[in-house]
Amino acid sequence: MAHASIPPSKRQRVGYEDSASPPPPPPAEEDGEHTNGFPAPPRSPPPPPPPELPLDVAENADIVPPPPPSPPPPPPPPAAGEEDEDAEDDLDIQDAEYWTRLAQSSSASGPSSTAASSSKEPAAAASGTSLAKNSKSALYLDTINRAVLDFDFEKLCSVSLSNINVYACLVCGKYFQGRGRNSYAYLHSIDTSHHVFMNLATSQTYILPDNYAVPEESQAALQDIKYLLNPTFDTRTLATLDEKEAYDLNGTAYSPGFVGLNNVGKNDYVNVVVQALVHVRPLRDFFLRQHEAQAGTSELVARFGALVRKIWNPRAFKPQVSPHEFLQQVAQVSHNRFKITEQADPVEFLGWLLNRLHADLASPGGKGAKRKRTAVGVETIISRCFQGVVQVESQPLEKVEKPEDDAAVAAQAERLANGAGPTGGQVDGNGRACFDPAGKVERKDSPFFLLSMDLPTPPPVLGTDGDDESASLVPQVTIGQLLAKYDGTSLHASHARLSKYQLRRLPPFLVLHFRRFTKNSLGQTERNPTLVNFPTTNLDVSRYAPLLPAADAMDTDSPIANAYDLVANVVYDATPGTVNENAAWKSHVHTSPANRKQNAPKWFAIHDLIVDPIDPHMIFLAESHLQIWQKRSSSPP
Repeated sequence: MAHASIPPSKRQRVGYEDSASPPPPPPAEEDGEHTNGFPAPPRSPPPPPPPELPLDVAENADIVPPPPPSPPPPPPPPAAGEEDEDAEDDLDIQDAEYWTRLAQSSSASGPSSTAASSSKEPAAAASGTSLAKNSKSALYLDTINRAVLDFDFEKLCSVSLSNINVYACLVCGKYFQGRGRNSYAYLHSIDTSHHVFMNLATSQTYILPDNYAVPEESQAALQDIKYLLNPTFDTRTLATLDEKEAYDLNGTAYSPGFVGLNNVGKNDYVNVVVQALVHVRPLRDFFLRQHEAQAGTSELVARFGALVRKIWNPRAFKPQVSPHEFLQQVAQVSHNRFKITEQADPVEFLGWLLNRLHADLASPGGKGAKRKRTAVGVETIISRCFQGVVQVESQPLEKVEKPEDDAAVAAQAERLANGAGPTGGQVDGNGRACFDPAGKVERKDSPFFLLSMDLPTPPPVLGTDGDDESASLVPQVTIGQLLAKYDGTSLHASHARLSKYQLRRLPPFLVLHFRRFTKNSLGQTERNPTLVNFPTTNLDVSRYAPLLPAADAMDTDSPIANAYDLVANVVYDATPGTVNENAAWKSHVHTSPANRKQNAPKWFAIHDLIVDPIDPHMIFLAESHLQIWQKRSSSPP
């Protein structure tokens, strides 16, 4: 029986590998022989010999090996600094002979090449840094909203009401304190994403919350805002200030100096005084040149100067100004004598303001009575413009003795009825007032800032007999008749004294006050509607009030002419027949062209924010209350 072929086992295969020659093939089976009597199937070829592997690998031949590891990435190229460090390390290991040769070669070539190469690196670094800063600083400047910016109000934080270290948000226009991490400006920048803030004291601009200053390269975009915060004027600007028109943000033309003032409450009496004073050219130029930070100036002087500069600003964002800061300081300094919420007489405010400005400018830094005593005899811009001298002769009024009995009363009444009049005393034979020759007459020179004139008592109401035409007539008086008070001959009783006035020296700017409001015996205020006729140019004051010769060396500046031109006219407007119903104060001012022969002055009527042109021939039709006149110079303007 033929034996079936059995393949060798694994141990036998390993043995075959170790032997020098392969084992002999199994014996071939005879054809037709099979154990079960059937013919055997065709034989398959023998399997190939196994590869020559070690024993441990052969045992695990059925396990798939892992993929080969990926090659490591190439090393990065060395940086410039590392190359320098490697070079320096190479130099460190050189011997003394190398260093000697290096020193000799460097001394022969000179330091020029080394300095040139070393200067290139900082320049390149600086240029790259500046570009980064410019791109960073200019990131939020386009968010500035100039239409909401208003620097006229008092500079207080809108949250803490503090006036220390206040910043203005140039996006919304609100004021906030500080710029640190816990400040209100910092929190506002985070809450509202407003990033550009300007310090109201230094005009420096910062970006918050990053808290870095806008560099000088980007300051050109903020120059108009800085000028709005604090306008400055040079000689060239002042020379052309009265000739050119300006334009606001909306492109609307306006004339600097002829802009409206906001009425915060009931401060129109302050507005008309300010409008009149800012058109006094020497006073205007003084405050336009003065800077708020000038050492020694009081807060009132600083805020008045700031208001004057804002009114004459030729680069304003809007043709109107709010006097809020100035009003707050006036209320504080005057101890609430002049308030925003209560009306007052413009003449009283003008007198107080001129005296206060004169005292503060005469004695910077002084306070109270000390400042007032120092101001006596000291010349300031206020005294140079408005101060004149008037000679006053006065005598106390004689007391009228009451008759002791009825018989004496009857006798005195009989003498008055017969027209005999009293003899002697302060009444002459014609019944006119005069100085008592037996009494002492006091004479002194008194300086003044304004001259007051009494309006004649209006006639009683007419038309009771049906004459409506006579009832509608308005009483009138000429300015020459009122100036006759200072002719040195007429006597006037006031303050229990009989006085006579005569002008000794006229100021360059003459301020006249017409008394329109008086109190009757019941203590009620009465309004005098009398109109004053006056020319707008060439008013010869000496024609109605002759001047006395100079008394001392201080008054030797005798004027070439005593002709005056009208600068400003303050009028009172109210319902006829009433005192203050629908009352309003208005001011009339005019331009000052360089050549009056070719260009006539233009007159404007300003009432708070309303600025309207007016015919100069219609000015006297209003009830004038206060006027400022300018003396003509020797040469025509």
